[in-house]
Amino acid sequence: MFPHQSDLGSRVRSRYHHGMRRFVPLVFIAALLVGVVGPATAQAPGGRCTQRFGDSVFETSAAAGPVMVYGSGVAATLLDRFAADYAELAVPLQAEMGGLDDDVVVCIFDGDLPLDAQAMGWPEGQKLHAAAFGEDRMVVVSAYLIAVAQGAGRAGLLHVAMWQVSGGEYPQPFGDDVAGWYRNRIDDRVEPVHAQFVRANTGLSEPWPPFQWAAGRMVEPLLWNPEFGYGGNGDFTNFAVATAGTSILANPLGVDLATLDEGWRQGLFDESGSILGGSRGWITGLVLILAVLATGILMAWWGHVTRKRLERELREAVARERRRAVPPPVTGSVRPSGPVGERRGDARVGGGHSTTAVREHDRRDGSPPLREVGTAVDEVAPSAESGDDLFRHPGFHDER
Repeated sequence: MFPHQSDLGSRVRSRYHHGMRRFVPLVFIAALLVGVVGPATAQAPGGRCTQRFGDSVFETSAAAGPVMVYGSGVAATLLDRFAADYAELAVPLQAEMGGLDDDVVVCIFDGDLPLDAQAMGWPEGQKLHAAAFGEDRMVVVSAYLIAVAQGAGRAGLLHVAMWQVSGGEYPQPFGDDVAGWYRNRIDDRVEPVHAQFVRANTGLSEPWPPFQWAAGRMVEPLLWNPEFGYGGNGDFTNFAVATAGTSILANPLGVDLATLDEGWRQGLFDESGSILGGSRGWITGLVLILAVLATGILMAWWGHVTRKRLERELREAVARERRRAVPPPVTGSVRPSGPVGERRGDARVGGGHSTTAVREHDRRDGSPPLREVGTAVDEVAPSAESGDDLFRHPGFHDER
């Protein structure tokens, strides 16, 4: 080996060891940073979910504010979505009520829950999809339907928080309304719900009867079907918090809920515009309705009268036209028939009566004067020869 080749190899080995001494610490630091500040879903531990459900593997996890969410068979992206949804409730709930600061977890399964539902009181033959254990600070949810799993986790966190701040003594009716109030805030429906309550008081003669907000206590564990939603109306809680502050959420039995209820009911009644003892507005309404009915009846009657008058005038006009078209009847005396057996004198038929005698006889019997028909004297319109002349003796006209 030549001398210069030996020196070259020494220099290469020296630079290699120097580079490795600088590179290895960098790799170690990078690995440490990835393990500490990497995505939450890259972590595998299941925390207390693994302790409770040892046969299940929780591959993913994420933080939802003060709460940890673990998923068994749930994809990382889907678990991150659930965690973001739960954080919308967990962050303000912890700030206003508390109860979520002591290692509260949500365990999400992609299928059926590994719980003995019937042993816990769930109806036989039905699958359980949501459960909350307030004393154990744990919420268990099935992601069989993504949309309902969102509300199920929120309802479970509300149950755990109420249990933790009250030791299981949280009043159930008020707790349901509190849950509804938080739901309305997330969905931006506080004002629309209040408007519905105001309209429900419109027309009442007095405020609603009192509500028993403090009657009954919460159950443990909480089992429910998340498809039916969660929470009450929330309008009373909105009034109570505005009046007494958020401290009422953590200690509802420390305030007079009956007094707050009275103020809430009276406020709805006053805001609706109703009148204590009954509204008199119905009188004005009744008068207006009667006036409208009377106007309709009058208009119908007037139309009937007008129609009848027009029909009568039309009939009279038609009758006048008919009278003008028909000629007037012939006036004057009518010569009576002669006695039975008497006949006209005709020189050519039997007897020897002369024409002159016949004419004198006619005049004697009161026959009309011998003048032309249609003159101004008898006012008879000229007409054709009467039908009975056809049956007279031949030459009757010639004899005259």
